[in-house]
Amino acid sequence: MQSMARSNTLILIMFFFLTALFVLFTSSSFAQVNNQSEKLQLVVDNFFELYNSGDTAAYRKFLEPTVENEGQLNQVLTGFNNAYRVIGKVDVKRVQLNSRDNVEVWARDKRYDAWWKFTIYTDSLQQFKRRTIQPVPFESYFLQSGKLPVNQLRDSIHHYIESKLGQEFSGNVFIAKGNELIYANSFGNNQNNQPNNFNQQFDLASMGKVFTAISILQLRDNGKLSLNDQVSEFVPEIKNKAVANLTIQQLLTHTSGMGDFFESPLYEKLKNSLQNPIDFMPFFENDHLSFSPGKDWQYSNTGYSLLALIIERTSGTSFKNYIEHNIFQKAFMKNTNVGGGAGGGYSTVNDLHKFSLALLRNGLLEASTTKELLQYTVNGKYGYGTEHQLLAGENIIGHSGGFINVCTELNIYTKSDYIVIILSNSNPPFGHFLSNKIKELLVRK
Repeated sequence: MQSMARSNTLILIMFFFLTALFVLFTSSSFAQVNNQSEKLQLVVDNFFELYNSGDTAAYRKFLEPTVENEGQLNQVLTGFNNAYRVIGKVDVKRVQLNSRDNVEVWARDKRYDAWWKFTIYTDSLQQFKRRTIQPVPFESYFLQSGKLPVNQLRDSIHHYIESKLGQEFSGNVFIAKGNELIYANSFGNNQNNQPNNFNQQFDLASMGKVFTAISILQLRDNGKLSLNDQVSEFVPEIKNKAVANLTIQQLLTHTSGMGDFFESPLYEKLKNSLQNPIDFMPFFENDHLSFSPGKDWQYSNTGYSLLALIIERTSGTSFKNYIEHNIFQKAFMKNTNVGGGAGGGYSTVNDLHKFSLALLRNGLLEASTTKELLQYTVNGKYGYGTEHQLLAGENIIGHSGGFINVCTELNIYTKSDYIVIILSNSNPPFGHFLSNKIKELLVRK
């Protein structure tokens, strides 16, 4: 009995000893984590106090320890000054500590109410090393409560455009819920210095990729092709084997690894002769894939130009004729002109509203294919020629476009039936800022 008692005593002693060690180490670890978090939070606080000052001299002093020479300092300093010039002061809205040397910060600028993600990198001692900045869409994390009445919604949108965007935005804004018009207004002047109006056509830029994608899906619905078919089946003369072996699926979803003809050395030489899909053949032949097809994602204007050639070869008619007869006529779009496979062309807000309704009501694709188009993505953000965003249960699909004096947005809210169309003859990103603000106003808890 004494032996058993001693044994139990030893067990209790060991238990309390191990418990004490556990508390000691976990408390120490917890304190260490907290200490690192506090250091990183201090880095964030100091960075944004400095950033919001817009003080070039303070920027220079702050950056000197992070660079190796005067040339590098001037380059980084220019980046800081340009960021403040474009974005202006910001309010920090969310801080996420990803690791001991990486912090992501969501901030809203005070000038345009636009959203930005700052990523701040530190060294092992939590000393600032560098930062990156990128515009980001409005996210579910920042949703507000309470659905807005229609009158308040209209007033809020109009107030935002006039008070925040001002002279920076010129174009047409159209919002409907199905057939019901919610908001429509024109701002600024066109290229002839005349006021914009609702009958005016605007350049679509990359929004036109939606028409290319729907054409491919129509041809699949009609049994003319499969998304697994290779390029060589339709363009047998192509000599670039890597491109010849690509599938339509990979071209359609930007997972081919093909590049952007705008960035090709050939573009300046050939740009005036690019009238038909076959004219892009030099870009197809000279393209070097950025990754193994299907293994990554990269936006590719060249890939969509190749899809236009496949549409011609499969349908037996020109890309222009195919789009006009199989999309524009079916959707009763009388004021829209065809661009190329990668986008372009011209349209009006009314025509794009008709297009959206025709798509949603299975007027362009078989019902199962429409559902696939509205839901399928390869990376949660891009599908078959469509950009996607899930926002608090709302599924928003469409496509944006941007070029010199062109900034467009088509957003179809598939759950609530809202259709938002922004066509503008102003430079990016102001139409995109407006699209974000409308999402914030339409989608609420």
